[in-house]
Amino acid sequence: RVNVRLVAATNRDLQQQVKQGEFRADLYHRLSVYPIPIPPLRERSEDLPLLAGHFLEQNRSRLGLRSLRLAPTAELALLGYNWPGNIRELEHVISRAAIKALSQGAQRSDIVILQPELLDLPQTLRAPLSPAPAILPTQGLKEAVNQYQQQLILQALQQHQQCWSKAARALQLDASNLHKLAQRLGLK
Repeated sequence: RVNVRLVAATNRDLQQQVKQGEFRADLYHRLSVYPIPIPPLRERSEDLPLLAGHFLEQNRSRLGLRSLRLAPTAELALLGYNWPGNIRELEHVISRAAIKALSQGAQRSDIVILQPELLDLPQTLRAPLSPAPAILPTQGLKEAVNQYQQQLILQALQQHQQCWSKAARALQLDASNLHKLAQRLGLK
């Protein structure tokens, strides 16, 4: 007899796929002993500097550089990007930028600072859905953010005939995260 622990990852809602008959229920129950939901990178911008630092260090070591850093403007560009390719895309963006910096004359003994133009991020940065208000709200920041999130969720639900999964897709959220957020905001 063999004792095996299996760690599996997916970006699909397997529970929903089981209900729709698109995924085997027995396999789902074997795999979901201890599910750990991890939101996509676009929902975890606070993790981005830490992950970028890890990939910078990885590339510094791999390429034999003295030091590899991000310029503050490059860090802002990373924070402003939507990351449809998730963490792998971040890893590849930093790796490409480090190689480009070397190919453009940076010395391995230098402190190599990656500028935003080396990142080759598409110009489709996160754009605000509506212009920022000209005056500050009368309530605190947390209340203003909660109110704005409520408005966005209600608009998405209205646009998608109260279908939570379609609204979640439109808001670029995982459906379970949307349900949790709606519950926290008092919409459920």
